[in-house]
Amino acid sequence: MEKEYIKEYVDYLTEDLDKTNISHQLFLRFKDLIIEGKLPTGYMLPNENTVSELLHVGRSTLREAYTALAVFGFIKRSKAGTIVCEVEDMIHVAPFSMTVQNSELHDLLEFRYMLEAETASYAAKRATPEDITKIRDAYEQMISNKSDVNLFCDADSQFHTYVSEASHNMLLHNTMMAAKESFEHGIRLAMRESLTQNPKAIEVTLDLHGKLLHAIEIGDYQKAYALMREHISYVNLTVKYG
Repeated sequence: MEKEYIKEYVDYLTEDLDKTNISHQLFLRFKDLIIEGKLPTGYMLPNENTVSELLHVGRSTLREAYTALAVFGFIKRSKAGTIVCEVEDMIHVAPFSMTVQNSELHDLLEFRYMLEAETASYAAKRATPEDITKIRDAYEQMISNKSDVNLFCDADSQFHTYVSEASHNMLLHNTMMAAKESFEHGIRLAMRESLTQNPKAIEVTLDLHGKLLHAIEIGDYQKAYALMREHISYVNLTVKYG
């Protein structure tokens, strides 16, 4: 009888799940277990009813997570069941996301410098009132949490996600989302440490984000582009040199 690996990781899969986006969080946690070999190649996951009960989530939520895993090549789904793929298959199906995940910090910094300036420019051209409201809300959360570095960085990350959404370019946004987790594990961790050591950097970051928000609000795409480049350059210097 095949070992039920998933039962060993129920606590990891279910711990502190944010109610707002359970399927995405499950996708990320399943992905990590597969990449780390904890759910090995060829392992057939239990049927959906069993897994849903184990994780205390609805079947529709689990299906959404499985669909994302299948799209990225981590699992194969068929009438026979759901099976963990070979690593080689994952690389062929999702080369970009795995390349980003294994990139060096300095490469991520340069990539982000290139990507986010274009994203901000398109956001200034295309942002809807709803987009601007979300970006402003994230900015206000940054202000409210400037005394807590962890919450401040979380709000900063959300700000950049909303700017990406406001570009209304799915390729740019999906590229940003594919790189987001690596940014969190690389740049964001370094940034948290830097902000803790140099609290003045928070005020500089808030000033640049406020100006960027204004540029997007008034549709000044050239200003938005320049401000995002300035911001990312500042982040890069802060991360590299503190």
